Amino acid sequence: MNKMHAGLKIVEGEQPEDTLGIKEIVIRYLDSMYSTALRLTKNKEWAEDVVQETCLRAFKNSEQIRSNGKSKSWMFKILMNTFINNYRKRVKEPLLVDIELSETLLELRCNLHNLNPEEIAISNILDEEIKEALDNLHVEFRTVIWLSDVEGFTYQEIQEMLGCPVGTIASRLFRARSLLREALSEYAKKRGVI
Repeated sequence: MNKMHAGLKIVEGEQPEDTLGIKEIVIRYLDSMYSTALRLTKNKEWAEDVVQETCLRAFKNSEQIRSNGKSKSWMFKILMNTFINNYRKRVKEPLLVDIELSETLLELRCNLHNLNPEEIAISNILDEEIKEALDNLHVEFRTVIWLSDVEGFTYQEIQEMLGCPVGTIASRLFRARSLLREALSEYAKKRGVI
């Protein structure tokens, strides 16, 4: 059951954002940031690296949160900047780094969400054809479609994260959806969607 608290939508049992510290904010969005990083990087190790660097930057700059109601947008802006910076570095000279998330952080995340292994597995299911279609999109298209359609950010929030005009965001999103529609037309026919 959802409740409203000071104009914010609150899921039953979830603490309102304005009462959270930086540690709780990072933990709240850790899964979502990792999913986004994995879609953008197409590489588990690189995604973990991006999320880890994002978390470090968030802790280091926690005083910059202007409004806790915007903490998800703030975290994703850090994530996108980290990804873009790493992407530019990797294009110039590829780096091979093996980084693992700490077991304590992973356990803490599972404990906070009260998930069992089956729930985690079910929540991570996405048809391979859909994953492949997303992965085949150019990074600019993949980024906007993930932030908009999966993470639910507004054009304005995405514009702030990526630093490009709202018109460019809308154009990329339209193009990304068109490319996905083409790539998944056979998939949709097989599933009886169209």
